[in-house]
Amino acid sequence: YAREGKMSWADVKAGAAEVEIGDEGVQFIKVTSLTQFGVDWIGVISIPWESVMKELNDTKFRTLLLGMLIVGGIKAFLETFRAYVQTKMIKRAVIPGMRQTLEDELLNQLQALTGRRSSRISLSVACGSDTQGNAANHEL
Repeated sequence: YAREGKMSWADVKAGAAEVEIGDEGVQFIKVTSLTQFGVDWIGVISIPWESVMKELNDTKFRTLLLGMLIVGGIKAFLETFRAYVQTKMIKRAVIPGMRQTLEDELLNQLQALTGRRSSRISLSVACGSDTQGNAANHEL
């Protein structure tokens, strides 16, 4: 209706829209109304689509790359932290628990074979090339 030139200023309402205006292309239009001193005023602001989108198009890939780098850095930090915590947990809780369970089971097996309860058994890490003889020490 407005494109045919049949619109009057009385028909213009406050608001915002994207409008194609002749050869000028798409425009962002903002219409405001103001009544002051008994006079009705209508303010129209028009900004060409290209001038708004040019800056957005120029920076979108840089912004996307920066965001991906930040997310990648956070993920790398969290993965490193997870691996650190997991390693500490294995060294402090899992391995000692497995060692204790193995020592208890060896004591039970030793008692079943000898008929006597051993007072102590300990597993130690072998040093040097003699890994077979020092695998388990026990006292009867």
